[in-house]
Amino acid sequence: MSAPVRRSELILLVFLGVVFAVSSTVVVASVAHIRNIGLTVEGIEDGAVLRASAFRGISIGTDDEDSLDRVEVFVDDAAVTPRRDGERLLLDGFVPTEGRHLLTARVRSATALVVDAVVDHEFTIDNTAPSLAVQHIRSGGPRAPVVIRGTADGAELVRIGHTRAHVDNGVFTAVVASAPATIFVEARDAAGNSAGRHVVVPVPRPAVRAEHVTVEDWASPPARERVLAMARRGEIDAVRLDVKDETGQVAHSSRVALAQQIGAVNSRYDPRAAVDELHRAGVRAVARIVAFHDPVLARASARSGMRDHLGDTALTLTNSAHPEVRGYVVALAREAASLGFDDVLLDHFGSESDVDFLAEVRDAVRAAGACFGVVAADGADVPADFIVPAGR
Repeated sequence: MSAPVRRSELILLVFLGVVFAVSSTVVVASVAHIRNIGLTVEGIEDGAVLRASAFRGISIGTDDEDSLDRVEVFVDDAAVTPRRDGERLLLDGFVPTEGRHLLTARVRSATALVVDAVVDHEFTIDNTAPSLAVQHIRSGGPRAPVVIRGTADGAELVRIGHTRAHVDNGVFTAVVASAPATIFVEARDAAGNSAGRHVVVPVPRPAVRAEHVTVEDWASPPARERVLAMARRGEIDAVRLDVKDETGQVAHSSRVALAQQIGAVNSRYDPRAAVDELHRAGVRAVARIVAFHDPVLARASARSGMRDHLGDTALTLTNSAHPEVRGYVVALAREAASLGFDDVLLDHFGSESDVDFLAEVRDAVRAAGACFGVVAADGADVPADFIVPAGR
């Protein structure tokens, strides 16, 4: 049989029940209030690796706008003063040092019985670009794949042109479908730091004994047969066939618009048939293009009033510095390479110091699948795959 409850005990039980009910109401209300704050940190994920400049993109917000001014921000327990911008707090005035850090955003609770609203994110600041070294480039020719290998310590991604390289412990390898004259290699880490450089892609070209053949000689069956007989006997390894010579005439049915407009097209042979015939004889087909000794373009420019296209008053030379004149040469060289010639040889191209122009022609020729050469002084330092010494 249970003992009767004393009056004093009953009063105490009623008091404790009231306290518990009130406390529960306060706790539930405070929890709801904290939940309604909706504290969020945007622009960073837990464990993120980013550059210091990217830290300025981080912002903090709450669903309860009135609580935004009560948000406290810390990096590694050191207080950071954010800047209010509308309904968000920005951290664009703080630059963290390189290394690992902890970002904490907190809204203090209204009562000691309820925990604060807190968001923590660990992150790493990395401002150091990967080290990049290209150590090996191998290609069988301008129309053959290129194997490129090297090291990129710290890189998450390596791209060679548009090709993504395989990366294993900082060593990368990629195979590019064809051999451009230059290719851009870029290494990028998880933070977005990058290192990149243009590298020259060398292609093998054998030393050759070449015979220069004019348009007239190739168009003459006896003269052409003499050259082909030399090839079959192994006396020569290549034939340099004029595509555009010193007269300014283009010897085949060129589709280059300017050649057609100025009346330079003088179809004397089929270049594809010529290349096939030379290949059957076992020799390389070399397209020779005279660049700026061009009476046809000079006279056409004078007639149309484009005096800035001219290189002399005798109307034999064109202006090697003019973009349209240079573009004409580039277009003819690209077309010759696309017609199947193994090499494109540029003659009378102006100054050997004009490396930008020569690099432009080389890029166009290599992209179309041929080697690029120039007639220059022996030992000249020019962007070309081979050099034919002047006078040979």
